[in-house]
Amino acid sequence: MKPCYLVGGSTILFKKEYAVNMNSFCPEELLQVKNPSEVGTVHTSVRRIELGDRIQEIQSGDEELCIVCIEGNLTFEIDGISGEAKMKDMLYVPIGSVLAVRGTDAVLMRFGASCDRKTKFVHIKFDEVDTSDRHKVYGKIENGTRRDVWNFIDESFDSPRFLCGMCKGSNGGWTAWPPHEHAAKREEVYVYFNMGNSFGAQFVYDDMDNPYTVALIKNGSVVTIPKGFHPNVGSPSGGIFYAYIMVSLQPEDRNFMDLHVDATYGDRLE
Repeated sequence: MKPCYLVGGSTILFKKEYAVNMNSFCPEELLQVKNPSEVGTVHTSVRRIELGDRIQEIQSGDEELCIVCIEGNLTFEIDGISGEAKMKDMLYVPIGSVLAVRGTDAVLMRFGASCDRKTKFVHIKFDEVDTSDRHKVYGKIENGTRRDVWNFIDESFDSPRFLCGMCKGSNGGWTAWPPHEHAAKREEVYVYFNMGNSFGAQFVYDDMDNPYTVALIKNGSVVTIPKGFHPNVGSPSGGIFYAYIMVSLQPEDRNFMDLHVDATYGDRLE
């Protein structure tokens, strides 16, 4: 077994004699770009980028990109536009673009989705989303499901495939509850960050007796969700915080609430 807390692409055997296929990855496994076939998705590529005191260029090619700053601060330049981004900001990069970035303490997550039309670059600031109606609160304190959701790239945003945002669960609390899935419409990737020493657990299943993923998650963990119900829970030491990157299987089909809830636990998201 690899010396890390999550093992991408491996199989863990349990006493009940079923196997769990782990669509989960350690930070060091993602320092080179992972194509969709390498992370179990159809359209979504993933890479972790650790910046230093030199300019790095990120080329989008034939993918639209959502870049999430998960640590530190950075400067960027693209098509004559320059600026500064900080942790929890997102950068949306169109196809055929080159984004130059620099930041000695910054870590980025680069998510790509196949794309066939040109859009425009956008710097999406967490502080602006946080103080707008794109900051939502769901769930209930009394049953441990209260969480904050920030919708960065929603249906009104000009993107063929992306729906992206962030979620923070309460200490010891669940998010994505009741469990839901949207495999007929979208695949999804979670990157966990801004969690300090807290940790949590991510589950992905259609059949609880044979789940696709059972993973311990902490800072830097990435879990891909090509299909299945996908509830998660944080520890009492600080809960969980993650960015969600949803990618539509069909371009322009982007309805955030087009999903199916596990009827065992409810009929709609709390």
